[in-house]
Amino acid sequence: MTKNRRRKATIRTRQVALGVPYMVARRQINEAAGDSSAGQTIAKVKILSPLPDWTRPKFCRMWADTASQHGPLIALTISRGDQWWQLDDLAREVAGALQEQPAESRGLWIHVGRRYVVTKRIHLDGIVAVLDAVGALSRLTVRSVPDAAHCEHASCRKRRGEPTALRAVGAVRSASDQRASGVVLGPGLSLVEVMAQHPRLNSFGIGLFDTRGKTAEQCTAELADGREKLAGRESAVLEIAAWLRENVAPIKTPTVGSYTVKHVVEGATGDYMTNGELIAAALVAGYPVGFVPGPNPLFGMSARDLTRIGTAPRSRSRLGGWGSTVTAHDDLND
Repeated sequence: MTKNRRRKATIRTRQVALGVPYMVARRQINEAAGDSSAGQTIAKVKILSPLPDWTRPKFCRMWADTASQHGPLIALTISRGDQWWQLDDLAREVAGALQEQPAESRGLWIHVGRRYVVTKRIHLDGIVAVLDAVGALSRLTVRSVPDAAHCEHASCRKRRGEPTALRAVGAVRSASDQRASGVVLGPGLSLVEVMAQHPRLNSFGIGLFDTRGKTAEQCTAELADGREKLAGRESAVLEIAAWLRENVAPIKTPTVGSYTVKHVVEGATGDYMTNGELIAAALVAGYPVGFVPGPNPLFGMSARDLTRIGTAPRSRSRLGGWGSTVTAHDDLND
Protein backbone atom coordinates (compact mmCIF):
# COMPACT_ATOMS: atom_id res chain seq x y z
CA MET A 1 0.00 0.00 0.00
CA THR A 2 1.38 3.39 -0.96
CA LYS A 3 1.94 6.17 1.56
CA ASN A 4 -0.96 8.17 0.13
CA ARG A 5 -3.35 5.21 0.38
CA ARG A 6 -2.26 4.50 3.94
CA ARG A 7 -2.94 8.12 4.84
CA LYS A 8 -6.42 7.99 3.29
CA ALA A 9 -7.18 4.76 5.11
CA THR A 10 -6.17 6.37 8.40
CA ILE A 11 -8.45 9.31 7.71
CA ARG A 12 -11.37 7.00 6.85
CA THR A 13 -10.83 5.06 10.07
CA ARG A 14 -10.89 8.26 12.15
CA GLN A 15 -13.95 9.48 10.24
CA VAL A 16 -15.91 6.33 11.10
CA ALA A 17 -14.70 6.22 14.69
CA LEU A 18 -15.62 9.83 15.48
CA GLY A 19 -18.59 10.22 13.15
CA VAL A 20 -17.21 13.42 11.65
CA PRO A 21 -16.94 14.53 7.99
CA TYR A 22 -13.93 13.27 6.02
CA MET A 23 -12.36 16.74 5.76
CA VAL A 24 -12.64 17.30 9.50
CA ALA A 25 -10.95 13.97 10.19
CA ARG A 26 -8.16 14.86 7.76
CA ARG A 27 -7.61 18.23 9.40
CA GLN A 28 -7.41 16.65 12.84
CA ILE A 29 -4.79 14.15 11.65
CA ASN A 30 -2.82 16.91 9.94
CA GLU A 31 -2.79 18.97 13.11
CA ALA A 32 -1.75 15.99 15.20
CA ALA A 33 1.12 15.32 12.78
CA GLY A 34 2.24 18.93 12.83
CA ASP A 35 1.26 19.48 9.18
CA SER A 36 1.82 23.19 8.50
CA SER A 37 -0.16 23.29 5.25
CA ALA A 38 -3.40 24.15 7.03
CA GLY A 39 -1.84 27.19 8.63
CA GLN A 40 -0.52 28.35 5.28
CA THR A 41 -3.95 28.37 3.66
CA ILE A 42 -4.91 31.53 5.53
CA ALA A 43 -2.77 33.43 3.02
CA LYS A 44 -5.34 32.51 0.38
CA VAL A 45 -8.04 34.63 2.04
CA LYS A 46 -8.22 38.42 2.07
CA ILE A 47 -9.47 39.78 5.38
CA LEU A 48 -11.71 42.75 4.63
CA SER A 49 -12.42 45.69 6.91
CA PRO A 50 -15.47 45.64 9.21
CA LEU A 51 -18.82 46.67 7.79
CA PRO A 52 -19.53 50.37 8.51
CA ASP A 53 -22.49 49.54 10.72
CA TRP A 54 -20.30 47.42 12.99
CA THR A 55 -18.23 50.44 14.01
CA ARG A 56 -21.20 52.28 15.52
CA PRO A 57 -21.39 52.74 19.30
CA LYS A 58 -24.40 50.41 19.56
CA PHE A 59 -22.15 47.46 18.60
CA CYS A 60 -19.13 48.40 20.70
CA ARG A 61 -20.26 46.89 23.99
CA MET A 62 -21.03 43.57 22.29
CA TRP A 63 -17.64 43.49 20.54
CA ALA A 64 -15.79 44.41 23.73
CA ASP A 65 -17.65 41.95 25.97
CA THR A 66 -17.34 39.08 23.48
CA ALA A 67 -13.63 39.69 22.88
CA SER A 68 -12.91 39.88 26.61
CA GLN A 69 -14.59 36.50 27.09
CA HIS A 70 -13.34 34.65 24.00
CA GLY A 71 -10.22 36.47 22.81
CA PRO A 72 -9.60 37.84 19.28
CA LEU A 73 -12.60 37.52 16.96
CA ILE A 74 -13.23 37.18 13.24
CA ALA A 75 -16.40 37.51 11.15
CA LEU A 76 -17.17 35.31 8.16
CA THR A 77 -19.91 34.29 5.79
CA ILE A 78 -20.31 31.45 3.30
CA SER A 79 -22.30 32.42 0.22
CA ARG A 80 -25.58 30.62 -0.21
CA GLY A 81 -25.92 28.01 -2.93
CA ASP A 82 -25.39 24.31 -3.49
CA GLN A 83 -24.42 22.35 -0.39
CA TRP A 84 -24.48 25.45 1.79
CA TRP A 85 -25.62 23.49 4.84
CA GLN A 86 -22.76 21.01 4.47
CA LEU A 87 -20.21 23.81 4.13
CA ASP A 88 -21.68 25.63 7.11
CA ASP A 89 -21.44 22.43 9.15
CA LEU A 90 -17.78 22.02 8.16
CA ALA A 91 -17.01 25.52 9.41
CA ARG A 92 -19.06 25.03 12.56
CA GLU A 93 -17.30 21.74 13.25
CA VAL A 94 -13.91 23.46 13.20
CA ALA A 95 -15.21 26.04 15.68
CA GLY A 96 -16.80 23.35 17.84
CA ALA A 97 -20.18 24.97 17.25
CA LEU A 98 -22.36 22.27 15.70
CA GLN A 99 -25.94 22.70 16.86
CA GLU A 100 -26.14 19.05 17.92
CA GLN A 101 -23.70 19.85 20.72
CA PRO A 102 -25.02 20.90 24.15
CA ALA A 103 -25.38 24.65 24.39
CA GLU A 104 -23.09 24.89 27.42
CA SER A 105 -20.18 23.29 25.54
CA ARG A 106 -20.86 24.73 22.09
CA GLY A 107 -18.18 26.93 20.55
CA LEU A 108 -18.63 30.60 19.70
CA TRP A 109 -20.82 31.13 16.62
CA ILE A 110 -22.75 34.43 16.89
CA HIS A 111 -24.89 35.69 14.03
CA VAL A 112 -24.37 39.38 13.20
CA GLY A 113 -27.07 40.62 10.85
CA ARG A 114 -28.40 38.31 8.17
CA ARG A 115 -25.15 37.16 6.59
CA TYR A 116 -22.17 37.13 8.93
CA VAL A 117 -21.25 35.05 11.95
CA VAL A 118 -18.55 35.80 14.51
CA THR A 119 -16.25 33.15 15.92
CA LYS A 120 -12.82 32.96 17.54
CA ARG A 121 -9.94 34.17 15.40
CA ILE A 122 -7.93 31.04 16.17
CA HIS A 123 -10.41 28.93 14.18
CA LEU A 124 -9.90 30.81 10.90
CA ASP A 125 -6.98 28.67 9.69
CA GLY A 126 -8.96 25.49 10.14
CA ILE A 127 -12.10 26.89 8.46
CA VAL A 128 -10.05 28.04 5.49
CA ALA A 129 -8.37 24.65 5.27
CA VAL A 130 -11.55 22.56 5.19
CA LEU A 131 -13.30 24.81 2.69
CA ASP A 132 -10.21 24.92 0.50
CA ALA A 133 -9.99 21.14 0.56
CA VAL A 134 -13.53 20.75 -0.82
CA GLY A 135 -13.06 23.47 -3.46
CA ALA A 136 -15.38 25.96 -1.77
CA LEU A 137 -12.89 28.58 -0.53
CA SER A 138 -14.17 31.13 -3.07
CA ARG A 139 -17.49 31.14 -1.24
CA LEU A 140 -15.90 32.33 2.01
CA THR A 141 -15.79 36.04 2.88
CA VAL A 142 -13.86 37.13 5.97
CA ARG A 143 -13.95 40.48 7.77
CA SER A 144 -12.11 41.81 10.77
CA VAL A 145 -13.98 42.86 13.88
CA PRO A 146 -13.63 46.41 15.31
CA ASP A 147 -11.34 46.86 18.30
CA ALA A 148 -14.11 48.18 20.51
CA ALA A 149 -11.91 48.27 23.61
CA HIS A 150 -10.06 51.24 22.11
CA CYS A 151 -12.75 53.01 20.03
CA GLU A 152 -13.03 56.80 20.16
CA HIS A 153 -16.82 57.16 20.46
CA ALA A 154 -17.62 59.65 23.21
CA SER A 155 -20.33 57.40 24.69
CA CYS A 156 -17.97 54.40 24.72
CA ARG A 157 -15.13 56.34 26.32
CA LYS A 158 -17.55 57.54 28.98
CA ARG A 159 -18.71 53.96 29.61
CA ARG A 160 -15.07 52.86 30.00
CA GLY A 161 -14.42 55.71 32.44
CA GLU A 162 -12.03 57.48 30.04
CA PRO A 163 -11.90 61.21 29.24
CA THR A 164 -14.21 62.08 26.37
CA ALA A 165 -12.26 62.33 23.11
CA LEU A 166 -12.33 65.54 21.13
CA ARG A 167 -14.87 65.14 18.34
CA ALA A 168 -15.64 67.21 15.27
CA VAL A 169 -18.32 69.15 17.15
CA GLY A 170 -15.86 70.46 19.73
CA ALA A 171 -12.87 72.76 20.02
CA VAL A 172 -13.81 75.27 17.33
CA ARG A 173 -11.16 77.78 16.28
CA SER A 174 -11.73 81.10 18.01
CA ALA A 175 -15.17 82.51 17.25
CA SER A 176 -13.72 85.98 16.55
CA ASP A 177 -11.46 84.53 13.84
CA GLN A 178 -14.40 82.79 12.21
CA ARG A 179 -16.69 85.84 12.40
CA ALA A 180 -13.92 87.97 10.85
CA SER A 181 -14.04 85.75 7.77
CA GLY A 182 -17.81 86.02 7.57
CA VAL A 183 -18.25 82.28 8.05
CA VAL A 184 -18.89 80.33 11.24
CA LEU A 185 -18.68 76.55 11.16
CA GLY A 186 -21.78 74.74 12.32
CA PRO A 187 -22.03 71.82 14.77
CA GLY A 188 -20.61 69.37 12.24
CA LEU A 189 -21.84 66.07 10.78
CA SER A 190 -21.03 62.45 11.42
CA LEU A 191 -18.98 60.45 8.93
CA VAL A 192 -22.02 58.28 8.20
CA GLU A 193 -24.07 61.37 7.32
CA VAL A 194 -21.33 62.75 5.10
CA MET A 195 -20.93 59.48 3.20
CA ALA A 196 -24.69 59.23 2.74
CA GLN A 197 -24.76 62.74 1.25
CA HIS A 198 -21.82 62.01 -1.06
CA PRO A 199 -22.22 58.49 -2.51
CA ARG A 200 -19.02 58.71 -4.61
CA LEU A 201 -16.79 59.69 -1.68
CA ASN A 202 -14.24 57.00 -0.84
CA SER A 203 -10.67 56.68 0.44
CA PHE A 204 -9.27 57.84 -2.93
CA GLY A 205 -11.36 60.99 -3.10
CA ILE A 206 -14.46 61.70 -5.16
CA GLY A 207 -14.95 58.92 -7.69
CA LEU A 208 -12.29 56.53 -8.97
CA PHE A 209 -8.71 56.99 -10.17
CA ASP A 210 -9.06 55.59 -13.69
CA THR A 211 -12.12 53.84 -15.10
CA ARG A 212 -10.74 53.19 -18.59
CA GLY A 213 -11.03 49.55 -19.56
CA LYS A 214 -13.06 48.67 -16.45
CA THR A 215 -16.55 47.22 -16.55
CA ALA A 216 -19.41 48.77 -14.64
CA GLU A 217 -19.24 45.88 -12.17
CA GLN A 218 -15.52 46.45 -11.58
CA CYS A 219 -16.06 50.17 -10.98
CA THR A 220 -18.90 49.46 -8.57
CA ALA A 221 -16.78 46.95 -6.64
CA GLU A 222 -13.78 49.32 -6.50
CA LEU A 223 -15.95 52.17 -5.25
CA ALA A 224 -17.55 49.95 -2.61
CA ASP A 225 -14.11 48.80 -1.41
CA GLY A 226 -12.89 52.40 -1.16
CA ARG A 227 -15.98 53.41 0.81
CA GLU A 228 -15.50 50.50 3.20
CA LYS A 229 -11.93 51.57 3.85
CA LEU A 230 -13.02 55.15 4.52
CA ALA A 231 -15.87 54.09 6.80
CA GLY A 232 -13.41 52.06 8.87
CA ARG A 233 -11.32 55.20 9.54
CA GLU A 234 -13.96 57.11 11.51
CA SER A 235 -11.76 57.99 14.47
CA ALA A 236 -8.98 59.31 12.20
CA VAL A 237 -11.46 61.39 10.17
CA LEU A 238 -12.92 62.95 13.33
CA GLU A 239 -9.45 63.75 14.64
CA ILE A 240 -8.52 65.47 11.37
CA ALA A 241 -11.80 67.39 11.42
CA ALA A 242 -11.13 68.63 14.94
CA TRP A 243 -7.60 69.68 13.96
CA LEU A 244 -8.89 71.62 10.95
CA ARG A 245 -11.50 73.44 13.01
CA GLU A 246 -8.87 74.50 15.54
CA ASN A 247 -6.25 75.62 13.03
CA VAL A 248 -7.88 76.72 9.76
CA ALA A 249 -10.54 79.42 9.55
CA PRO A 250 -13.39 78.95 7.05
CA ILE A 251 -14.07 81.40 4.22
CA LYS A 252 -17.13 81.73 2.01
CA THR A 253 -15.59 80.85 -1.35
CA PRO A 254 -14.08 77.40 -1.93
CA THR A 255 -10.66 78.07 -3.46
CA VAL A 256 -8.18 75.49 -2.15
CA GLY A 257 -8.06 71.89 -3.35
CA SER A 258 -8.33 68.95 -1.01
CA TYR A 259 -4.98 67.53 -2.11
CA THR A 260 -3.18 70.74 -1.13
CA VAL A 261 -4.85 70.69 2.28
CA LYS A 262 -3.97 67.01 2.67
CA HIS A 263 -0.24 67.77 2.31
CA VAL A 264 -0.45 70.74 4.67
CA VAL A 265 -2.09 68.65 7.39
CA GLU A 266 0.30 65.74 6.82
CA GLY A 267 3.29 68.06 7.11
CA ALA A 268 1.96 69.67 10.28
CA THR A 269 0.88 66.49 12.04
CA GLY A 270 3.38 63.96 10.75
CA ASP A 271 0.52 61.54 10.05
CA TYR A 272 -0.27 60.12 6.60
CA MET A 273 -3.89 60.34 5.46
CA THR A 274 -5.68 59.54 2.24
CA ASN A 275 -7.26 62.23 0.12
CA GLY A 276 -10.66 60.76 0.95
CA GLU A 277 -10.03 61.01 4.69
CA LEU A 278 -9.15 64.70 4.35
CA ILE A 279 -12.22 65.38 2.21
CA ALA A 280 -14.47 63.55 4.66
CA ALA A 281 -12.94 65.44 7.60
CA ALA A 282 -13.50 68.82 5.91
CA LEU A 283 -17.11 67.88 5.16
CA VAL A 284 -17.61 66.64 8.73
CA ALA A 285 -16.22 69.94 10.03
CA GLY A 286 -18.62 71.91 7.79
CA TYR A 287 -16.30 73.87 5.49
CA PRO A 288 -17.90 75.31 2.33
CA VAL A 289 -17.23 72.96 -0.58
CA GLY A 290 -17.16 73.28 -4.36
CA PHE A 291 -17.06 70.20 -6.58
CA VAL A 292 -14.96 70.22 -9.75
CA PRO A 293 -14.10 67.47 -12.27
CA GLY A 294 -11.71 64.97 -10.69
CA PRO A 295 -11.21 63.55 -7.23
CA ASN A 296 -10.21 66.80 -5.45
CA PRO A 297 -13.04 69.19 -4.46
CA LEU A 298 -12.33 72.76 -3.37
CA PHE A 299 -12.87 73.97 0.18
CA GLY A 300 -13.46 77.38 1.69
CA MET A 301 -10.37 77.54 3.89
CA SER A 302 -8.15 80.47 4.77
CA ALA A 303 -5.10 80.53 2.49
CA ARG A 304 -3.34 82.65 5.11
CA ASP A 305 -3.81 79.96 7.75
CA LEU A 306 -2.68 77.18 5.42
CA THR A 307 0.43 79.12 4.44
CA ARG A 308 1.21 79.92 8.08
CA ILE A 309 0.88 76.26 9.02
CA GLY A 310 2.91 75.06 6.05
CA THR A 311 5.80 77.45 6.62
CA ALA A 312 5.94 77.30 10.41
CA PRO A 313 9.47 76.33 11.54
CA ARG A 314 8.92 72.81 12.92
CA SER A 315 6.04 73.88 15.14
CA ARG A 316 4.12 71.29 17.11
CA SER A 317 0.49 70.72 16.10
CA ARG A 318 -2.40 69.21 18.05
CA LEU A 319 -1.71 65.78 16.59
CA GLY A 320 1.94 65.84 17.61
CA GLY A 321 3.64 66.36 14.23
CA TRP A 322 6.07 68.98 12.92
CA GLY A 323 5.56 71.81 10.42
CA SER A 324 6.62 71.56 6.76
CA THR A 325 6.44 73.56 3.55
CA VAL A 326 3.01 73.96 1.92
CA THR A 327 2.47 73.17 -1.77
CA ALA A 328 0.58 75.63 -3.90
CA HIS A 329 -1.57 73.39 -6.07
CA ASP A 330 -2.91 69.85 -6.20
CA ASP A 331 -2.92 68.40 -9.67
CA LEU A 332 -2.36 64.75 -8.72
CA ASN A 333 -3.67 62.31 -6.15
CA ASP A 334 -2.34 59.23 -4.41
